[in-house]
Amino acid sequence: MADTSSVTTLLDAVANGDTNAAEELWQSVHLEVRQMAAGKLAKERPTANLQPTLIVNEVYMRIWPKDREPPNWEDRHHFFGSIARVMEQFLIDYARTRGRLKRGGGRKRVSLTIAEGELRNLDTVDGDSLDAMLIALGKLADVMPRAAEVVRLRYISDLTIDQVAESLDISSRTVNNDWEYASAWLRRELTKDAGQ
Repeated sequence: MADTSSVTTLLDAVANGDTNAAEELWQSVHLEVRQMAAGKLAKERPTANLQPTLIVNEVYMRIWPKDREPPNWEDRHHFFGSIARVMEQFLIDYARTRGRLKRGGGRKRVSLTIAEGELRNLDTVDGDSLDAMLIALGKLADVMPRAAEVVRLRYISDLTIDQVAESLDISSRTVNNDWEYASAWLRRELTKDAGQ
């Protein structure tokens, strides 16, 4: 894991327009972002085309497009939250593309069995239900942004309860409560979508 103080220093330098700092920042967090991607892929069905390196490269290209200046981040939490959201969007796009190719473009609904069984614990979501789960997560963000952020950090970034608590500067108990609420909310949302 990259040193917190060095990441903060580099974020400040990037905010002040230091283009070399942007590259140095990415190099210093590259391993951590790759671990996030590997943790995410470990929870999905193996896919020959989808590897951690591909995800890391996509995140980099989406965060720092060639024709624009690097964005400014307020702090380490904002920076890694941005990476998690970009990674999440890439995985949604990937799942949609894979779904169109695999099923002739038809949308696959989430079965009640998946919603009641595998989604009881969000760590076991398979690739076919990922698209629906991430869409539901977007809806949750409209209702309870902090709970959605907890899910993003736990599910996408693969952080522990304590790491999420530290990242969001809240207690572990609050993280647990948000995680339980979000799990129940997402199960209900996915069950509702599957029944339509």
